[in-house]
Amino acid sequence: MACPHVSGIAALLRGVYPAWSPAAIKSAIMTTAYNLDDAEETIKDLAIGEASTPFVLGAGHVDPNRALDPGLVYDAGDEDYLAFLCAIGYS
Repeated sequence: MACPHVSGIAALLRGVYPAWSPAAIKSAIMTTAYNLDDAEETIKDLAIGEASTPFVLGAGHVDPNRALDPGLVYDAGDEDYLAFLCAIGYS
């Protein structure tokens, strides 16, 4: 069920900030997510019973209210992606 929720938040952000790039919208969603459950404890990896990592959990629970006012967003354009791909030797 995460995809419909995140897509809806992305559409909400696009409506509020139409000049933002997809990278800026992704940044706002990811940097305002949290990784605590309802008991204010770190979300656990059910497979091992320990605190989950970003590799298991991703950015965390999305928070639409916080995403609307993220404070700082990281933006990346075509040139940034091309520079990254060239730097890692992708051809």
